Amino acid sequence: MPRRELTEGETAILILIQQGYGAHNSVDKVFFSPANEAVIFVRLLNGMSIVMANLSNLAAWRADGTISNDEELKMKWLRLDK
Repeated sequence: MPRRELTEGETAILILIQQGYGAHNSVDKVFFSPANEAVIFVRLLNGMSIVMANLSNLAAWRADGTISNDEELKMKWLRLDK
């Protein structure tokens, strides 16, 4: 699948991931599914994969209120403690 620019919502999710797990989870680590969804395997500093995040779905759910706030997003969907 060819690369594309991330949407504003996808970028916002990626920034939350970078704030919680580190800048090494960068845009160049994002891949695109056959359905053109932006996905990243979030990694810890030691290289261990902690969660797979579908940036497209998370951004859509955040926008439509399915995910009510950033705290819910961080805790429930991104497994961030803080």
